[in-house]
Amino acid sequence: MKKMEIKTKNRNYPVIIGNSVLDLIYDLINQPGMYENLFIVVDENVFSLHEKYITNIFNETNKKIHFYKLKPGEHSKSFDGLETILSEMIEKKYGRDTLLISIGGGVTGDLSGFAASVYMRGIQVAHIPTTLLAAVDSAIGGKTGINFNNYKNILGTFYQPQFVIIDTKFISTLPKEEINSGVGELIKYAFLTNEIFYNYIYKNFDKIYSLEESVLNKIIYKSVLFKGSVISKDEFEGGLRKILNLGHTFAHAYESQTNYSLKHGEAVVMGIISALFLSYKKGLLSERRLKKFLKLPLRMKLSPEFVIRNYQSILKYMYGDKKNREGEIRFILLSGIGNLATDVKVNESDIHYAIEETVEVLS
Repeated sequence: MKKMEIKTKNRNYPVIIGNSVLDLIYDLINQPGMYENLFIVVDENVFSLHEKYITNIFNETNKKIHFYKLKPGEHSKSFDGLETILSEMIEKKYGRDTLLISIGGGVTGDLSGFAASVYMRGIQVAHIPTTLLAAVDSAIGGKTGINFNNYKNILGTFYQPQFVIIDTKFISTLPKEEINSGVGELIKYAFLTNEIFYNYIYKNFDKIYSLEESVLNKIIYKSVLFKGSVISKDEFEGGLRKILNLGHTFAHAYESQTNYSLKHGEAVVMGIISALFLSYKKGLLSERRLKKFLKLPLRMKLSPEFVIRNYQSILKYMYGDKKNREGEIRFILLSGIGNLATDVKVNESDIHYAIEETVEVLS
């Protein structure tokens, strides 16, 4: 079991990582200042797989408690999904003294965090991520959001949790497509951090898919440690935190065009491939480095079928990306592992080039 503290201007909070550590929640919810009433938003699939484990632990409390089972999938990250949670909280008479606990993947965490940030102008929230993607990325840092008009995460808030418990017992039951999605974010961190972590991910790629516990614990810990160091310096994405969006301008557009049939982590890997080609086009990467860096994302099995159905549609979603400034699409590009350039302006022909090359290399 590992424990670290995420430090931000608004709140410092613990992150606990380990196998079968959910019972440590009582050390956290019984701390002074923690709200008494528990409203738990849990992914339906997670609850069906782990109902006994979850309920046995929460049955030990005499606090007011209610489980709300959320339908899985990006379509729950909507006004309708938000409304149903808020309505349930009102109906069950939950007040400002509520701790909302999310148990699920990125969808559950993003939606629950947003609900907590707006319910009665803000109640406490905590995250128990159950997917690899949420564990290494989305559960940390306080980003919340919903999709709107088919634009990914276009509405949301920054709202830090009280704590995060990453119990790898949940990850052990993930289907392969969910592991694939988490590996997408891990590949992002491989490029963001340093050569040592990049090489570790590359060397242990197959062990990640086999969910070898020692490898799993290390990659989660290192990813959370890195993200925590970034958000401690830039909580609200005014500068440094932008690097965490490597590949995401492409990825969000790819997701939107497929109406979210594409897993987020898979879209991120496709987006990283596109960002590598765009970095090469802009002269940030040599051809030798481009070929070297493509080897890691191309170890994932990805389908190119969706990408170029409608280039103008992809461009439209890019122009709606929340990272843009002054009506211009901005990209995070790289010149080497750990060397990123933010807010890079490019022309549409360069974007088209990067997408076409992505299709070509994937096929």
